[in-house]
Amino acid sequence: MADMGQKGIGEELQAARIDKGLTLDDVQAQTKIQKRYLQAIENNQFDQLPGKFYERAFTRQYAAAVGIDADDLLERYDLVAPAENPNMEQVRVDEDNVTRVGMRSEENLQKKQLVNAMPKIIMGVVALAVVIVVWALVANFAGHSKSSTEDSHVSISSSSVANSSSKQSSDSLNEKSSSSEDKKKSEDKKKSDNKKTEISEPAIAGTTTTFEAKVPADTDRKLTLTGQNGDSWVLVKSNTGVVLYSGTVKSGVNQEFNLNSDVTSVNIQTGNANNLKVNFNDNDLNLSNTTLVWHALINITQK
Repeated sequence: MADMGQKGIGEELQAARIDKGLTLDDVQAQTKIQKRYLQAIENNQFDQLPGKFYERAFTRQYAAAVGIDADDLLERYDLVAPAENPNMEQVRVDEDNVTRVGMRSEENLQKKQLVNAMPKIIMGVVALAVVIVVWALVANFAGHSKSSTEDSHVSISSSSVANSSSKQSSDSLNEKSSSSEDKKKSEDKKKSDNKKTEISEPAIAGTTTTFEAKVPADTDRKLTLTGQNGDSWVLVKSNTGVVLYSGTVKSGVNQEFNLNSDVTSVNIQTGNANNLKVNFNDNDLNLSNTTLVWHALINITQK
């Protein structure tokens, strides 16, 4: 094959490929010709191909893939087979099929390489299996050894656990007992508080001190006046208009009144208020008087 015939064929094939929007990978997929041989053809490096026969075969396949008349291309670039060859048609058939033959050869080579590598692969798998078995035996032996050590201490551990459990049970019982006692005390205190009369902080307006008294149901309403540091004149009236007391409370003397349930307020007017002590249901009431004559109002409601 002449060098002049080779020059330019690669450029024409490359231009046709690009014009069709194909890549070398696309041509390789169609022709089954290795990409490096396609690149050699495009670069006019026919010496990179396996031989003269493959120059025509690969070029014919490439031309067909990019839509060029292969016979015309081979003739123009002086790549036709010798004219005197009596088996011209057979040569062309061989050229058309050479790619598949080459690919099969490569596949056979890969299979042969895989077969040659199989013994090594098998040996590697066997070695790995041996390592796994040895590791399992060692781990099992270590587990039995640890179990024996734990068994030797089981009686001591059991005793410790029993003592700990006994202590925890005792502590738990003590806690429950203490909790039960605290709960009972809390309930008793709550019941006791519910039986007590609640008195609000006094509210002072002018010469009157007002108290709000909350009395539990079924509880007596007892008002006690006591003279101290001297005599005090006192007038006591209920909201019903009844005068409960009118007179002088002597020093050291008590005046006691049991109020009916229909009494909702008591008005106390006193002179020399500093000499008078007022108590309602065991609650001392601070009159907070600032003048000689003072009023105290007790509003009574039920809890």
